Amino acid sequence: MQDNGYLDMFFDEAKEYVETLNNGILTLENNPGDKETIDAVFRAAHSLKGMAATMGFQNLTELTHKMENMLDRVRDGKLEVTTEFIDLLLQGLDNIQFLVEKIKENEGEEPEGINLEGFIQELANYGQQAAAVSESDAQNSSEKTAEEFSLNLTQVEKKELAKIKKDKERIYHLQVVLDEQDFQSVRAFMVLKKIEEVAKLFKSIPAKDKIEESEEPVSELDIYALSWLPAGEFKEELAEISGAEITNFTEIESLEMEEENKGDDSKSLHAEHKVNSFQSSSTVRVDISKLDTLMNMVGELLINKTRLQSLDIQKSKFNEIIPQLDRVTMELHHIVMQIRMVPVGVMFSRFPRMIRDLSNKMNKEIDFVMEGQETELDRSIIDELSDPLTHLLRNAIDHGIEKPEERKAKGKDEEGRIELKAYQKGSEIIIEVSDDGAGIDSDIIGRKAVEKGIVGEEELDQLERREILDFVFHPGFSTAAEVTDVSGRGVGMDIVRNVVKKLDGQISIDSELGKGSTFTISLPLTLAITQALMITVDGDTFAIPLNAVSETLTISPENIKKVRGKDVIVLRENTIPLVSASEIFGNKNLDSFKKSDSDLSVVILKSGDRYIGLIVEELLNQQEIVIKSLGNYLQDTEYISGATIIGDGDVALIIDVRDIVA
Repeated sequence: MQDNGYLDMFFDEAKEYVETLNNGILTLENNPGDKETIDAVFRAAHSLKGMAATMGFQNLTELTHKMENMLDRVRDGKLEVTTEFIDLLLQGLDNIQFLVEKIKENEGEEPEGINLEGFIQELANYGQQAAAVSESDAQNSSEKTAEEFSLNLTQVEKKELAKIKKDKERIYHLQVVLDEQDFQSVRAFMVLKKIEEVAKLFKSIPAKDKIEESEEPVSELDIYALSWLPAGEFKEELAEISGAEITNFTEIESLEMEEENKGDDSKSLHAEHKVNSFQSSSTVRVDISKLDTLMNMVGELLINKTRLQSLDIQKSKFNEIIPQLDRVTMELHHIVMQIRMVPVGVMFSRFPRMIRDLSNKMNKEIDFVMEGQETELDRSIIDELSDPLTHLLRNAIDHGIEKPEERKAKGKDEEGRIELKAYQKGSEIIIEVSDDGAGIDSDIIGRKAVEKGIVGEEELDQLERREILDFVFHPGFSTAAEVTDVSGRGVGMDIVRNVVKKLDGQISIDSELGKGSTFTISLPLTLAITQALMITVDGDTFAIPLNAVSETLTISPENIKKVRGKDVIVLRENTIPLVSASEIFGNKNLDSFKKSDSDLSVVILKSGDRYIGLIVEELLNQQEIVIKSLGNYLQDTEYISGATIIGDGDVALIIDVRDIVA
């Protein structure tokens, strides 16, 4: 079994390289001559090959090596990018993903019995179009004399080496001969990678970047390196690499400096002989579970800060400490939040390939547009949101966008358009999935809702159009005329809504028959900490997330009106329904408040484009709360989305505004 630390790093980096390959290959299909994209795809394939070889995954190494060869021919202009070639690359990418998943399932060991010879042969057959390098050229490129590999440092290099050498470091000069077998360049890359783990790679011939960029065989390496390891241990580390033999090894005790003269080559080192700059990366990988732990600790700090603020102590030192604690806590919270935030483009990047495959499968022409990939969202939300968006996009292709001939008959472009957008609106992130397809017929939705017994005929007549469209989210509800193996508009939409609700978000539909549909998901920036309005209901304290509060006001009982048998107030010419929080959580109904002589406190709640007035006993204050889950047993409790700990140590329930409005 492989070391877990290296394995986790391998899986993380493999995922990034696969995404780069996926996006690059799709870009290449539309822009075959884009040199920058070709180089990026080649580098991703090469890096993935090097990683796989280092980890000892032979099938994965061979597959990525063959794909890299093909891409190298494209770079050299020897192979044309065609639809058939793109299909082959995507098929290879699927095989790569399959192998990585199997390695993960097999706890770091490449499973036996996986045969990719058929696909690799298919790649080879296609590659015969490329201009083959003659055997004599290949022979000449590999037969290099020892003299060519001899390494003499220039004065500039000696000075640089002396400058960067630390007191306890040793300078080693070594020559490594590689077996005359396949994957010589892979072995060479592995040798240099291993050296970088136990030393500083100062210089090599061929240079590391040349090995990465070229597919020419590498039979020998000549290397200078600085290491803190004794010579014996240094050689033992390199001995672990099979197919690589150290033929010459010298520890350089001192660097003899010659006097500079005008004839010396004092200009910058040649690119092939350049000295590594040893620059470190500005980013680090952090396990999400560690961030969760850190966030929990910040939450506990916030809770204790709130409790301290509630203590009735007037000492001057205490009053000095609280503002400082508040500042430090807020800064720590802000930093942790920034660490947890990742661009939604990480999730969006998987969709272009899916759209391409499905549109080809269904013989539909799709123009897929993504916007706002730089918009940031909490990592825990992004991980959960992928499946709902996948479902919405599949629905848009299958039952939203019409077939080309049908669109043409309607006077539309034969190519349908699907848009995936993300943007921030206040303290929420909005994600929209829209299409310019057939739209959803609310009359059909209404009739099916009546047929299924979801709503009665009379009640249906009183519902607004958007309320009727919401029936799409009812379990088992579908508007599809026929069921396909891709999707059915509405099939599984209840799961989409449940996932969004679990993320403390909302989803709504806007659709116009014949013109298309838009599904809008609104989400909080984070699920951990939020601003809340604190209220009391029958003596108990509750919290309302501030992003769901439109405004607060006081009204006189005589301002309460009746419309269609429901209690409402008129606020700036808008009719807003009223409900009593005590009727939901306590024992007072709205009629008891109407008889009151004193003014009533009302919180205007918003959910999507709907508003409702919630009558509460008392408005307390606004404060930052730490959201705690109710656990699996209580997670479906109606009207409650979670809990928090307040200043006196008591638990306050967090009101689920969506349930109240609904």
